[in-house]
Amino acid sequence: MMRQTAVAFKSKRLTLEGVLALPEGLPQPYAAIVMCHPHPMLGGNMENPVVTSVCRAACDGGIASFRFNFRGVDGSEGEFAGGDAVHEDVKAALNLLRRWPGIDGKRIALAGYSFGAGVILRGLRHFKAARSLLLVSPPLSSIAESRIVKDKRPKLFIVGQEDRLVSSVELQRALDGVREPVQFREIEGGDHSLSGREWEAADEVAGFVRRSLSAG
Repeated sequence: MMRQTAVAFKSKRLTLEGVLALPEGLPQPYAAIVMCHPHPMLGGNMENPVVTSVCRAACDGGIASFRFNFRGVDGSEGEFAGGDAVHEDVKAALNLLRRWPGIDGKRIALAGYSFGAGVILRGLRHFKAARSLLLVSPPLSSIAESRIVKDKRPKLFIVGQEDRLVSSVELQRALDGVREPVQFREIEGGDHSLSGREWEAADEVAGFVRRSLSAG
């Protein structure tokens, strides 16, 4: 069981929309995860099936979740843009969750799918509040442009076996020089959309979040 609440929050001068989901019937404070959606130019938003599946799987495991729309997407103010603008949105979401009543601000994970994973990889220096990182189908170019190679935090990379945009073999090769601890999971039969395999990816994410955010 989970309780979902629509949340409006500020990223600089813009008001963004998000959804906070809290487990019910479990003791607080909760560990939590912020989930970033895929590219809006390709229809991505916080209602993407991979995004919502991750958030539900997290709550099923006793972990709070927060998903949101980047600036200029659906009900979030502003115009969609890349670069530091979207980094500000992620940082604002992390800061919101850190301060939310009933959330353990020292046990927050940061996850992204496709474009959302690329935003995290390119903006790592902005996201120090995150204790672990989860990247689903990340653009290979974002790894090359990232500081992930030296990042000390626990990291999980997930990709579909049949993904034609992010080659599983090339992703594994790109991770060869990434600092431990780092894990890799391949979703059998999954393409880039992970259609029909959303829950497999979501369960991998939720399990890793539980382990990486365990007390102590």
